[in-house]
Amino acid sequence: MNKNSYILLASAALSMIACTGTKNSKDVVSQRYIHKYGYDVPREEWESQNYPGQIITTKRGGISIVTPYEDGQLHGSKTETYPHSQTVREEEVYNRGEIKKRMEYSVRGIKQKEEEYLGPNHIIITSWYPNGAPRSREEYSSDQLISGKYFNMSNELDSRIDNGSGEKISRNQNGDILSKEVYNLSEVTYVETYYPNNVPHTSASFKNGQLHGEKKIFSMSGEPLAVEKWNNGSLHGVATYYQNGCRYKEVPYVNGLRHGTERQYLDGDLLIEEILWQEDLKHGPSIAYYDGIARTSWYFEGVKVPRNKFDTLSERNSYITALNK
Repeated sequence: MNKNSYILLASAALSMIACTGTKNSKDVVSQRYIHKYGYDVPREEWESQNYPGQIITTKRGGISIVTPYEDGQLHGSKTETYPHSQTVREEEVYNRGEIKKRMEYSVRGIKQKEEEYLGPNHIIITSWYPNGAPRSREEYSSDQLISGKYFNMSNELDSRIDNGSGEKISRNQNGDILSKEVYNLSEVTYVETYYPNNVPHTSASFKNGQLHGEKKIFSMSGEPLAVEKWNNGSLHGVATYYQNGCRYKEVPYVNGLRHGTERQYLDGDLLIEEILWQEDLKHGPSIAYYDGIARTSWYFEGVKVPRNKFDTLSERNSYITALNK
């Protein structure tokens, strides 16, 4: 199900709740059923006659919801206020049960976001900064990003996407960069995320919506934390992890499972431990190097065993494998 269909179904569900089930909800304080000519009618009469008008719902916490109807369908502007306020937080505009627009407002009543539904699978989303300057304008078709324009707080064009390809720079309400995304034919191929101080947090490549290629993770000071290799959504290759800017661990992966020799380091260079993995289980010798002495522990399919038992179990497995062949 794409994003637009989900929104339409959710809106329809909300309208049904407003008609039938909201009154019994624990967080509802009161509901009024008001004919479009201004007089109140009982709930049962409202539902049986399909009067034009609106339902006014008051919820605990001081939230007020006005839901308009005509011929039993949502029609007009549905609004929801902030708690203990008459300021509208969210507004939805319907035409004969079909949603046309959805808007979000700040506590000061300034529009922050608008979704315009041009068809079942066609939507335009516009957002603004608190100062009223445009932040972004995006067009989606069948849940795919077709075009977009992205601005900084000075109303300068940051980046753009045309025909599904280009760069998208996302900023928060304060104008700080949250992420940079590269699109190719409506598919995300590369993403960078940022800390609040605009220092890069992560960078990663994607293919068919999955991690594919190199992924890097950085600390808020800019030092590396991890460098991983991914293949179609699974770790695949040697992943290197850092502490205080120094390498401390290298872990081999095959199709998402630890497989091969993991190496751990002191201060980035001195090898202090080697662990042999087989399909995400310790299997074979694990060697720790301390004070110039190597200490070896043996594992068989994740269980620590004496060396002689490891040899016996390994011989047995080899014998069984040969028989099966």
